[in-house]
Amino acid sequence: MGHGVLTVLHASRRSAALLGVAYYDTDLGDQQLAGQLIMLTAHAELGAERLDALCARLREARASGIVARAAGGPEGAALVAACAQHDIHLLDLTPTVGWREFDALVSRLLGEHGAGLQLGTNSGDRLFSLANSVAQAFGGSVAIEDHRRNILAYSALPGQAIDALRANGILTRRTPDGPLNEIRYRQVFAADGISRFPTENGFAPRAALPLRAGNIPLGSIWVIDPAGDELSTPLSPEKEEVLRSAAELASGYIVDAWRFDHGDERSKETALRRLFAGTPHENDSTVLGIRPDQNCLVLAIDSGAILEGDLSEIRTAASRHLSVYFPGSICSVMEGKVVALLPTSSTGPVVRSLERLLPELERLVGAACHCGLSYPRRPSTSLTEDYERAVRVAECARSMRLTVATPDEVQPQLVLRQCADALRSTDLRLPETEILLGSGEAETRATLLAWLEERGSAPRVAERLNVHEQTVRYRMRQATARLGIDLEDPDRTLTLWLQLRLAELD
Repeated sequence: MGHGVLTVLHASRRSAALLGVAYYDTDLGDQQLAGQLIMLTAHAELGAERLDALCARLREARASGIVARAAGGPEGAALVAACAQHDIHLLDLTPTVGWREFDALVSRLLGEHGAGLQLGTNSGDRLFSLANSVAQAFGGSVAIEDHRRNILAYSALPGQAIDALRANGILTRRTPDGPLNEIRYRQVFAADGISRFPTENGFAPRAALPLRAGNIPLGSIWVIDPAGDELSTPLSPEKEEVLRSAAELASGYIVDAWRFDHGDERSKETALRRLFAGTPHENDSTVLGIRPDQNCLVLAIDSGAILEGDLSEIRTAASRHLSVYFPGSICSVMEGKVVALLPTSSTGPVVRSLERLLPELERLVGAACHCGLSYPRRPSTSLTEDYERAVRVAECARSMRLTVATPDEVQPQLVLRQCADALRSTDLRLPETEILLGSGEAETRATLLAWLEERGSAPRVAERLNVHEQTVRYRMRQATARLGIDLEDPDRTLTLWLQLRLAELD
């Protein structure tokens, strides 16, 4: 890994297989801990007793060891003692290497001795989408490769330019070896920017860019450029931007594919639900990749009363879509709604993305879906308020037949729902409200509510209820006389309207 990256603070006497790295989470099962080098990001906050219990569990689960920061100083004394007591490998990570970079470095070193990166369904879908977007800009076939030159994803657009080398690579899912390829790969990984190659040995012109996490090579992205023979002519700004953006996104997806297996995705969802429920663990933000300086928002998808299987379909489709446009997002299901945390500073891009997604979800499950957003803000230790606001906004969007809604767009409805929560007790109801909410009062209730909302305009009430104006006036005379309603009392009139309006929300 390089000099000074790790310092051994305790070397175990037992041999331990190293299969991967994982952030520590109390919800991880023993099977998920086996062979894992556990990244302990907040050891100073755990205390001696919890550290001792942790090391005992890791020893029993046959974890590979622990890596921590600042464990060699006074704050790490309890951790060193616990690792020595239970004979667990303990490594101290230098502050100059970030956790994500360390994760990628270990994963790459492990990957060099394996058969190549195995992508999960979500990561694979994202990379294929990226390949198609680059091919759309260049007009030629695109391949995204790992560090062993295995082809992870490729474009499949009708009419794209392709040659025999690319076709063979797609068939075998690996770039063929050869002297020309060796020279080109060395050039690509030695360069800081985009490398370009003209037609040679019957192979079409290409542009290529390495994929990196920091200084760690992860793979490369190659695109056939039908107009690329003239190397003196620079790439158009559009092509360069598309290729650079795709390389940046692909690097993140590859690191995530190394970093997370299915169990880790479950751990991320568990951490997300804890943050939303207001019961976070100390390292949940780290598990989710939330940075203190990064804004994020919560979204909720209200699909009504649907089957659990359909809800799972929505979660899967939403997760795939959002992960492409908002890398680092995480989806889960809570209380019958699909919810997600998105790293973003603005609601605009989210709204536009959801307007494309929601029709697809409706076709998928045959039910209308409505989405609500919270305000973007920097995260705190709990996201309960953001979660509850997003759910409320989604419910308002459904009642107002809006596809996507932000808090500002449904602010009056949010106020009404907050009032409804505060006025659940029947002790505060006016006597006339009690009567109007009884059976057999639907006609009078609808007329009175419309009268109050139309500010006493009989013509507008008549049009709204589809009755004659005289009918409206007759009903109002009957109601005010029978119930003793004083329409000249503003406070009582406001209270009556509010209680009738809130009853509709229930």
